[in-house]
Amino acid sequence: MRSTYIGPGSATREEIFKGIKRGLYCVESQGGQTNMEMFTFSAGVAYLIEDGEPGELVRDVTLTGNTFKTLKDIEAIEDVTTPSEAGGGCGKGGQAPLPVGFGAPHLRIREVRIGGD
Repeated sequence: MRSTYIGPGSATREEIFKGIKRGLYCVESQGGQTNMEMFTFSAGVAYLIEDGEPGELVRDVTLTGNTFKTLKDIEAIEDVTTPSEAGGGCGKGGQAPLPVGFGAPHLRIREVRIGGD
């Protein structure tokens, strides 16, 4: 793993949130891992979405699932891509500290398994 980016789509930020009765708005990534096609990572910050509006802060959110299924479940992609300034490193297979970058526009994903404390 070196760098993962998703290019811009055609939806505005407002269109991304529109129609979501109840969901989560997860921003940034705070550590994670992959095992074959499965992934797990923690959201840096997450907010509860109710009736299309992000609101209350939610703590300790972890997302997990099958990478390929999750990519197929993307419903909308924002029209702007911003690379993350956070960066990170990969240590899998003794590669540490291999620098890793990532970035993406805001995405609306139909289903992602969510857990946390």
